[in-house]
Amino acid sequence: MNKEISLVFDIDDTLYSQMEPLLTACEFSLGRALPDPELFYRIFGKRSAEMFLFSESGQVSIHESRLYRIENTMKDMGIPFTREQAEVFQARYKENQSHLHVSDTLAGMLDTCQEAGVKMGVITNGPFAHQVQKFHTLGLDKWFTEDQLIVSAGVGVAKPDVQIFRIAEEKWGMNPANTYMVGDSLENDITGAKNAGWKTIWMNHHRYTVSPGMAELDYIAYTEEELRKLVEKLI
Repeated sequence: MNKEISLVFDIDDTLYSQMEPLLTACEFSLGRALPDPELFYRIFGKRSAEMFLFSESGQVSIHESRLYRIENTMKDMGIPFTREQAEVFQARYKENQSHLHVSDTLAGMLDTCQEAGVKMGVITNGPFAHQVQKFHTLGLDKWFTEDQLIVSAGVGVAKPDVQIFRIAEEKWGMNPANTYMVGDSLENDITGAKNAGWKTIWMNHHRYTVSPGMAELDYIAYTEEELRKLVEKLI
């Protein structure tokens, strides 16, 4: 066992699959299946990141940002979508998020880390109350205390800003040279952590390609089982 290693996890689309609750909410509001679910997911992720910045800066309310992201996603896909449908989508998506869970595979991985005494933490971007509620809904309090959770809105800085990683180092007593960031966002989680001098594990279950000039990646996991095996090997 490597007692020096520390593991820090993202939440959304890392410790649970974000795609299923999104797709079911979208198809419910549309009344039909999406023509290209993977394209929808990618555009929605881009639009979510954009609107997150607007809501963080106070330019729009959190609720408005959530409506705009789905409306703009549908516009990008050329699918007619009304404000009423956006409201229906958001209500159903919120309902779906109340039933989130960590898979057996990832639960087993976290059990192993906890039993091995690995120092762990969670860093997530988003509104404070919303992300804390999600943390408890997922049952992450089995493996982490709230003191092991950093929410961007709670510290006034978000990934990929290096400062949020520095806050984690100080708060949890982690050595950047031995700390791994595990996340799905190449920009927020991986590039941000690399810029902070951390090691990284990219949870790339959507099999995105890496742009030329990107910093060298330490590890990539394409499935939860690959992530479990990799983490258990590292610790």
